[in-house]
Amino acid sequence: MLKKIIIILIIIVSFHSISWASNNNEVKARIISIKNNYSNEDNSIQSQIIKVKILEGKHKDNIITLERFIDKYSLYGFILKNQDTILIELNMENNNLEGKFINIWRVNHLKNLGLIFLISLVIFGRMKGILSLSALVFSCFVIIKFLIPNILKGYNAVMLSIISAIFITIISFILISGFTKKTLIAILGTIGGTITAGILSHTYMNLARITGLADDDVMFMVSNMGIELDYRGLYMGAIIIGTIGVVMDVSMSITSSIFEIKNQSPNIKFIYLFKSGLKIGKDVMSTMVNTLVLAYVGSFMPLLIIYLSSESNFLNSINTELLSVEIIRSLCGSIGLIFTIPLTCFIAAYSVNNSHKIRKYR
Repeated sequence: MLKKIIIILIIIVSFHSISWASNNNEVKARIISIKNNYSNEDNSIQSQIIKVKILEGKHKDNIITLERFIDKYSLYGFILKNQDTILIELNMENNNLEGKFINIWRVNHLKNLGLIFLISLVIFGRMKGILSLSALVFSCFVIIKFLIPNILKGYNAVMLSIISAIFITIISFILISGFTKKTLIAILGTIGGTITAGILSHTYMNLARITGLADDDVMFMVSNMGIELDYRGLYMGAIIIGTIGVVMDVSMSITSSIFEIKNQSPNIKFIYLFKSGLKIGKDVMSTMVNTLVLAYVGSFMPLLIIYLSSESNFLNSINTELLSVEIIRSLCGSIGLIFTIPLTCFIAAYSVNNSHKIRKYR
């Protein structure tokens, strides 16, 4: 337990070192009064005159007035209300402090939701919940401090994603379950399934001639930010990272089941133990594949609606790169999950049948 606590502290301190720097001209402000200007055509709000109090920086507590125009079909088509916290950009014009609306400040709401998540995790999970949270923090740390910076340096996104997945898998399992034989087997099964998904995604993205440039966010990075990356590799990496969670769950569930079967039936032969693991795996697979595919489908639901509501042929729609990429992601992740089952069953059954002492799960 002491080792786990030390690891948790190291992770928290490391995560705290992440830089959260922002533009010095951008500050938070609270709306203290607001006036809505209505359109003569449909009586909708066309613009808002906002008086705000600056909450931070060298101009803290200053009060300024600014105007924002509303386009209901844009990202900023929402209506601001009194006491809302917003992000503004400050400028000095002729010795007058002026502000420009940037966005509503959502971080406070995210913090509150995160707090509800933490409290729920600790109340219902107790120590296991704290360990799970530590594993989640470590996963975020690996992605933010290792994976993304090295991708931006131009290193191979697929290899970086595989390395990150291995790190996340090993540390997460050790934190949650301790360093046991069962943990080692689950790690091997997870890594095998994840690499399978990575190999398949690499193969079929090459066969399908996926460029990685169909996404609007990617095009923004190319045209506006001038970032040169292996964009196809980014998609492959996303498949690998996105598959880890469910694959870890399946691998540990099967490993635990096989260990328990062996504990209850010490004389069971390898082949029967392996078959029992496969039967359990089939039940787990039916729900987990559904979970994984629906998670991917949910992520591109608006895009799917646009294509299916158009008059274009269904096959022509799924032939577009945007939909093809999502289909490849869903199928490769699911196949990686499926392959995890027999691989984990084999390793676990072979291991416990060739061990004189079965360590019970703690």
